[in-house]
Formats: sequence, C-alpha cells, structure tokens
Amino acid sequence: MSHENIGDHIKVYRNIFITLLIFTALTVGASYIEFNLVWVGVFVGLLIAGIKGYLVAANFMHLNNEKKMIYWILILTISFLALLFFIPMLWENNLITS
Repeated sequence: MSHENIGDHIKVYRNIFITLLIFTALTVGASYIEFNLVWVGVFVGLLIAGIKGYLVAANFMHLNNEKKMIYWILILTISFLALLFFIPMLWENNLITS
C-alpha cells in the first residue's frame, strides 16, 4: 500500500463501515417484523448476515484480491451449510426416516 493512494483505501473502508451500519439497522428492524412463516424470518436474517459477512471478508480480510479457487471453496462451503439447514426440514416432513 503506497502513501499516494491511502486516501482511496480510507474511502473504501469508510463506505464499508457505513454500509455495515445500515445492514445492522436492517437486522434490528427485521427482528421487529412478525413473519408468518419461521423460515422466512430465518432466510431474511441469514441473507442480511451473509451480505455483511461478504463485505467484511472481501474488504477487511482482503479476499477480493485472491485467486478464483477461494470462491469455489466458499461456494462449496455455503452449499454444505444450506444442505445442513434443510436436513431438519426433511426430517419434519418424514422424507428421511431414521
């Protein structure tokens, strides 16, 4: 990081900070909404948390400058996480027998 473009980095970090504050306010606001279905509330919460997590990982952990392989690993991890979230729903609907 050279001293000539430090202002650009500060601008990016400031914008990410403001965006994270806005999404935190959205998280608090969403917690007051009464969703008819529980999974809709979980989806909204996870969507907001996912966006915030991406912003932190991409900018503060500098993952936006990594090779493409890191994105494939991230996609695979998210896929397995989604599968683990849907397994209890399959048990509840008796699609998986124990």
